[in-house]
Amino acid sequence: MADGVETVERYGRLVRHFPVAVSAGAMAGAWARQEDAPGGATVVVDHEITPLSRLGETWQSPSAASLSMAVVLRPPLAPEDGDVCWLVGGLGAMLGAEAVSGTELATWWPDRVMSQGSTELRISVKTEIQLGAAKVKSAVVVMRFDLRGLGIDVDRREELVEAVVTALDEAAARLDEGPEAAAAAYEQRCVLMERRVKLRLMPKGETRGTVRGIDRGGRLELQSGTGMIERISIDMLRELQLA
Repeated sequence: MADGVETVERYGRLVRHFPVAVSAGAMAGAWARQEDAPGGATVVVDHEITPLSRLGETWQSPSAASLSMAVVLRPPLAPEDGDVCWLVGGLGAMLGAEAVSGTELATWWPDRVMSQGSTELRISVKTEIQLGAAKVKSAVVVMRFDLRGLGIDVDRREELVEAVVTALDEAAARLDEGPEAAAAAYEQRCVLMERRVKLRLMPKGETRGTVRGIDRGGRLELQSGTGMIERISIDMLRELQLA
């Protein structure tokens, strides 16, 4: 039990529900690090005080029209492949939301899910990875859903949680075949494939090219006009735009 919040078994996993918390990711991360939460452990928060995305932007959809949740993964990955957990999170969030909403969505590397055929953000994904001795010890996948944008009524939140954790389990199971299997599944649903993009990089600079794939480490493979392939890791990216 964390601060008086009960841990219950639901959807075939342990679940904690917080009416108010700093963020779903903070609560799930503490559960994973301090209490050794098992894989699949899930946190749902009604109102996040600090709902920050990958680069610290605040999630804009109001709490009353959002679902904020986080799931602990215990993936069989080497440290250099850890970022593929971002892809697992995006794929699981997208497939779960599709199952409930009945609308077609698309992944947008590395941390977004969009409505198919548009650039409207519907789901934000953030993954926090904890490394152990020569392995990924845990990965906390934080997902925030714009219920209005997805056309999901707020009283279907629990249905959405169940659909997402089920889809996330299926996406994570691909890691048993190797990180390249999870990357390939994500790539099939990524709207950026074969499109020209411009990337602003950290701490400065930019690059352009055509997206050719996503590798086993979750890196975007960008082909320049000369045919050279550049691999961009998630921590290198400041902003991605269609060119």
